Amino acid sequence: MSTKTKLIKIGIPIALIVIGLLIMKALTSLHPVAVKEAKEDPGILVEFMKAEKEIAAMTVKGTGTVRSTQEISVIPQVSGEVIYTAPGLDAGGFFEKGTVLFRIEDTDYKLALEQVGSSKANAEYELAKIESQAEIARNEWNVINKENETPPNPLVLYGPQLKNAKAALASASAKVDQAKLNLARTEIKAPFSVRIRSENVEVGQYVRSGNSVAVLAGTDTAEVAVSLTAEQLRWLNMESHNNDAVVRLNISGTVYEWAGHVVRSTGEIDEKSRMMQVIVEINDPYGLKKKRKNGPSLAAGSFVEVLIKGRNLKNVFVIPRTALRDNSTVWIMDKKNKLKIADVVPLRFERERVIINKGIVNGDIIVLTNLSGAANGMKLRTIK
Repeated sequence: MSTKTKLIKIGIPIALIVIGLLIMKALTSLHPVAVKEAKEDPGILVEFMKAEKEIAAMTVKGTGTVRSTQEISVIPQVSGEVIYTAPGLDAGGFFEKGTVLFRIEDTDYKLALEQVGSSKANAEYELAKIESQAEIARNEWNVINKENETPPNPLVLYGPQLKNAKAALASASAKVDQAKLNLARTEIKAPFSVRIRSENVEVGQYVRSGNSVAVLAGTDTAEVAVSLTAEQLRWLNMESHNNDAVVRLNISGTVYEWAGHVVRSTGEIDEKSRMMQVIVEINDPYGLKKKRKNGPSLAAGSFVEVLIKGRNLKNVFVIPRTALRDNSTVWIMDKKNKLKIADVVPLRFERERVIINKGIVNGDIIVLTNLSGAANGMKLRTIK
């Protein structure tokens, strides 16, 4: 290969490269130079709430077991054979006040009443006879001893006899009253609207005076003993007993509610738990007076949650529990959209909210969003 040919093969690629570089330089010189612009930090996007003073209703939560307000044992005051029991006189049966639950055979008590009635009639006769004799004796004494001022012997005027006859009549009358009472006691009635908790009485059974045959629980009201701490008690108006309550029963995720109210407290702190029991009363727990449209009755033994309405706190701030940082501070966005960490004084902690009375003023913008590495002066922004 000749020298000329070699030069051509080497020179052409080099020329092409040089031409390409020149063209690229020319194009680069024609393109405008990019100018870097300094961007302003817009701040971290946050959610917020505006602080406003309000009246906060205190609610105290507790739990307890439902029980009957009234519960008694049925103890016959007379003995005898049971001749009648009311239909449904079994555990779980319901009876209204005054319903006859069972009767005891009363023949012996009717005969006893006739006997003492006869004795009373005889005592009335004796008293009437002695009163007549006493009147005659006094008239005779006045005629015979008209000018004699010496007082007569009491026996002459039938004084002691008259007292004895009156005492005999009083005793006979008391025996009649006792016999009537015993006769009435052969019929045992419900003293109030009741549910039969347990019973041991059947027709033909001989019951003895003084032995319990049934246990009755009242159905007009029920109560729940709720154990509360001293911190919880301070939010209630225990002096006035003006604390309404809501009783909640959870059955398989469905919650049923009944209205109630605080009627009293036990008045003492339990030595072991350091808590006091507050008694919440519920009217008509079985829905016997006013039928509930849906849901079960509030049966004795049910475990329930109780929400007790307490005092109202005025001029306080209520914020979400998550907005309180380290249990003593809140994050506030100032007028320059910068973060300010403010110390606050919480009055009360609840599951979902906190009551605060110091450290916040009306109109403060409270940051709700969690920020990593939060510090005073951090730039913030909100959704317009």
